[in-house]
Amino acid sequence: MSASLTRFEWTLLRRDRRAWWALLCLGALVLIAFAVDLSAIAGANAAKAEVAHAERARWLGQGEKDPHSAAHYSIFAFKPTPVLAALDLGVEPFVGQTVWLEAHVQNDMLYRPQGDASALQRAGLTSPAGLLIGFAPLVAFLLAFTAVAMDRERGTLRLALGAALRPRAIVMSKALAIWLALVATLVAPVTLAATMASAALDAFDGDVALRLLLWAGAMSLYLAVLTAVGVTVSMLAGSVRGALALLFGLWIVFGLALPRWANSAVERAQPLPSSQAVKQQLIDQAPSFWTAEDAKKHQAALLAKYGARSKQDLSVDLRGAELDLSERHSHEVFDRVLGGFYDQVEAQDRAYAAMGWLSPMAAMQSLSPLLAGSDFVHHRGFIDGAERYRRALVNRMNQDVMAHPLNGEQARHTAGESLWAQIPEFRHQPPRLGAAWGNAAVALFALLGWSVLTLAGLLWTARRMKP
Repeated sequence: MSASLTRFEWTLLRRDRRAWWALLCLGALVLIAFAVDLSAIAGANAAKAEVAHAERARWLGQGEKDPHSAAHYSIFAFKPTPVLAALDLGVEPFVGQTVWLEAHVQNDMLYRPQGDASALQRAGLTSPAGLLIGFAPLVAFLLAFTAVAMDRERGTLRLALGAALRPRAIVMSKALAIWLALVATLVAPVTLAATMASAALDAFDGDVALRLLLWAGAMSLYLAVLTAVGVTVSMLAGSVRGALALLFGLWIVFGLALPRWANSAVERAQPLPSSQAVKQQLIDQAPSFWTAEDAKKHQAALLAKYGARSKQDLSVDLRGAELDLSERHSHEVFDRVLGGFYDQVEAQDRAYAAMGWLSPMAAMQSLSPLLAGSDFVHHRGFIDGAERYRRALVNRMNQDVMAHPLNGEQARHTAGESLWAQIPEFRHQPPRLGAAWGNAAVALFALLGWSVLTLAGLLWTARRMKP
């Protein structure tokens, strides 16, 4: 396969204005979607940082009070949206952006962007990855139809195959020219824009570079699969109309029908409990540890633990010890109930990623948000980080109460800014790509499988072509 032959096929593609303008329009839409999403993300992150700074000042300036009351006064934690989410929003529009970190409760996250989304945003047409995954097949198939089926209809393909020493080189050059056109127009510009934006927002590091490289590589591989399918079908079809009908039908099956069926199949096979049912479990189990009936038993256990006969003999404050004991019990409940629920959500995501063996579009729908840092695994990383911070804050407050044993003999112990300042400012560290890889690894293998299968099909079909 010579470079000159590929350049010639590229020139022929450019002469078909319908296919070429469709490609350029989609490339422009992808860049516009990226710019819109990036602007929204940058603005939201700036607002979150400003409010988080005010929250820190509020925490430090709350004045003297009982440390456990300060644990209830607490603070909001804000989730920064990754810059690469401008490539694929993933779950970001549907999950909260901040959480109230208070004693005894692991609260739900608040302020889901989808609640304030426009009609266009709710339609899901603003994500570059969504545009590429959903509409690149149509453009790729149109280019393949133009390069192969139309040439067959006009008879120029038969003449080219008859004059070539290696007819297969003609077909492979057409496929390579189509793929290069797709990558150069759809993937390269938005990847370059994401790189520049990450650097400008001081978010570019080794992990971001690796994510960008893999995202561009996966999307290019996806376009290669589409190209191979389009050229193969166009070569095998008996007529121009037949090729067009088959290609359009494949887009409907692989892009619309199979992903939706796969999603329904996963939900039926691994149903999730309702959020209300999960909340009811927490209500039933977390506070029930400290009932009036169990109070004496727990007090006796604490007295035995510290070797005291009565609360006046305790080396720690009994109220603080009881609060600490109750708090640590609730941690176990949260880990079991909420942690189990989150495990089920991740299991659903892994099951859907496995459906990528049925459709390359389903594979990319799982792989793209993982690489962009906008899937549920990364969102759970924030939830877990915020919960660890909440527990450390509440435990430190309770420890200060325990360290000042009054046991009802005096007014409650109070603390001030010197204690509040011991709690470090909350800073979220997103999971690295290696730590979050497990959920969508099967999607990558599925995409690789599709690429091998479609390339083999293209080569087999090219060998069958005769003048």
